[in-house]
Amino acid sequence: MAEGGPRDIQVVVAAQFGLAFSLNFMLVFLPFYVAAVSPLGQAATLRWVGLIVGAASAGAIVGSPFWGSLTARISPKLLFERCLFSHALLVSLMAFTTNLPILLLLRLLQGFLGGLSTIGLIIISTVSPRGRLEKDVGLFQSALTLGQITGPPVGAFAAALLGYRSAFLLAGLMVGFIFLFSLMTLTPLPPQGIMEEPQKFSKGRLLTGWLVCFAATVHIVFLPSVLPQILKGMQVVGEEALKAAGLVVMAYGLASVAGSYGLSRASSRIGSLRLILSAGFAASLLQILLILGSDVWSFTFIRALQTGFISVVLPLIIAQAAVEGRGATIGFLNTSRFAGSALGPIIATFILANGSLLTLYTSIAGFTLLTLLALLPSLYRGRLNPVL
Repeated sequence: MAEGGPRDIQVVVAAQFGLAFSLNFMLVFLPFYVAAVSPLGQAATLRWVGLIVGAASAGAIVGSPFWGSLTARISPKLLFERCLFSHALLVSLMAFTTNLPILLLLRLLQGFLGGLSTIGLIIISTVSPRGRLEKDVGLFQSALTLGQITGPPVGAFAAALLGYRSAFLLAGLMVGFIFLFSLMTLTPLPPQGIMEEPQKFSKGRLLTGWLVCFAATVHIVFLPSVLPQILKGMQVVGEEALKAAGLVVMAYGLASVAGSYGLSRASSRIGSLRLILSAGFAASLLQILLILGSDVWSFTFIRALQTGFISVVLPLIIAQAAVEGRGATIGFLNTSRFAGSALGPIIATFILANGSLLTLYTSIAGFTLLTLLALLPSLYRGRLNPVL
């Protein structure tokens, strides 16, 4: 039995917001930092930017399920605090290296030793009354999204004002305070025991859902790693580029929240599958139309529309799995977020290093359309398939 209560939900939600804010605080200025310390040429530096930006999510693909499974034998509170402490330490260490391989290693370790969102959801599902579970999980996700939106612009301005080293240390200090807050306020929780063996599903249907979620995540996360090059093409450089990048990321982050919430409400009238297909096709078209964004304002407008549409795809697919109560399916689909976050920057920087912006935009749009085509047979059956 859980020993926690409503206060623990508030603590976990607050800690998740703080961590999301602190880690995304680095999101915009990290590519600029890598470009500033790199001794390599532009194409090679672009590849390192993609690897370093995506490394934390790559580590989380392995680390999050691993640490989440440990809650069967170790107190979730201890694991939650371990995640916070490791983030505080590793982010602070980034302030003292200009070596690209070491920076990559620190980012990989940060991802593997993370897993806080997975453990946070386990704590909430453990202490939340059954009638409030959906609302409490929604509150947790909202805190996560809010931190992801507000962190980047603040981090960009901090780096422009204080310099890169101070900005890294400030991010590490914020995570350290969150660690102390959780250490003092979170109720001790016992290990959760071994979960029941999950039900078996069609591998093809599950893979289709995973690929669509992966493509949607790439749409959302690919941009920051190539923003310096995009803004340079608009003749926006230096400190002004940092500030503009922060505003662009914040604008499409807000659009993502609005699109996810607003469009989801239409699923009962349109149907989830029809909405997924319509939103995905619209976002793919807008992805290509990004090439028409000739200045910061027009580019931001098109990007906000694009993320507003694509943002509804992933929660609709995962919500279907949640309705059916299949924890293993939700967990697997959630790894698409980590994979997309890891590979999105790598895909973007590698394509741009060897091609043009139009090639980048059409490649992402084309892959998304291919994954959406795999859903079309379900449309003619008049319902979502069992996994989607």
